[in-house]
Amino acid sequence: MKPSASGIWISTRKFLKDKGFIEVETPVLESVTGGADARPFVTHMNAIDQGFFLRISTELFQKRLIGAGFEKIYTIGPNFRNEGMDDEHLPEYYQCEWYWAYADYRDNMELVKDLFRYIAKEVYGKTKFVSRGMEYDLADEWKEIDYVEIIKEKLGIDIFKSTDKEMLEVIKKNGVVLTGTINRSRLIDNCWKIIRKKIAGPAYLVNEPKFMSPLAKSKPENPELTERFHVIIAGSELGNGYTELNDPEDQKARFEEQQAQREAGDEEAQMLDADFVEMLEYGMPPTSGWGHSERLFWFMEDISGREGVLFPPLRVKRDPPMVVKLADEVDEIVSDFRKTGKYNEGFLKDLEEGLEKNKVTKER
Repeated sequence: MKPSASGIWISTRKFLKDKGFIEVETPVLESVTGGADARPFVTHMNAIDQGFFLRISTELFQKRLIGAGFEKIYTIGPNFRNEGMDDEHLPEYYQCEWYWAYADYRDNMELVKDLFRYIAKEVYGKTKFVSRGMEYDLADEWKEIDYVEIIKEKLGIDIFKSTDKEMLEVIKKNGVVLTGTINRSRLIDNCWKIIRKKIAGPAYLVNEPKFMSPLAKSKPENPELTERFHVIIAGSELGNGYTELNDPEDQKARFEEQQAQREAGDEEAQMLDADFVEMLEYGMPPTSGWGHSERLFWFMEDISGREGVLFPPLRVKRDPPMVVKLADEVDEIVSDFRKTGKYNEGFLKDLEEGLEKNKVTKER
């Protein structure tokens, strides 16, 4: 098979079909979005006069299907995250996500490893690659890296006991410039990224803390840690999986904590999805989920995200006569989001400014 992003998705579908998974469709437009820490795109549906988000993940809808009786399901399709753009991130990108009832994160770790090796052999005919100046072999043993211990060992930071000031000093010392809302979770994540960029892999990152994993089940032997893992290859994370949290009370409490962070200005924190919590109250079986994007293709090819898609995002130079004021529509959209009571004024201001900047008319 000729190496291509299409070839990777073809191989992924074949692999999952052989494992008993079925492909499903979930909404792209969502009234409440979730499943990841990301700032969403917003839009307005004229037909029902309501504000919507473009999905950032298919997770919460797939888990609704698991609760309805499906056991092995997956999606492959576009997600949208209104964030920065660099060699590893695009605002619009393709992602595979699957959910497996009666499995845990350990089962998924093995399945992911088998998939990556299968894709490498099926599409490239090899398991050894060079990416970002690092060599790795998917046929090697995939070692485990303890999140808490590696940060303590490499940076002298205890994520449970060190102060925010201590972490910020370490981050600045390593030349990292933070932007946006800075809270404890963001500080810890940036400490980890300082270490991650030097790891060739393949490896699993395990034992991530509960307060940074709002949808993952806690470990029975240590409730402050979760049954979660990331795959680390060539200094980056190429996917994320965990045993799914299916306790409705615990999930609601974590959502409320995330919502408080949103109201404090963190636009990447997750929203409180009351309908999802209600589904959990009816019951969802033990489940494990996993997601990876087309970044896998970019790393196997050793190219940037912009090089890895046919039509990368470009800034459009508009003809001034094409721009027109649509103040009523902007006010209407912002009003929709304000009425929900879920969004702080900082978010609403950014929303209004973004809509104002992108107004166009049908007339010349």
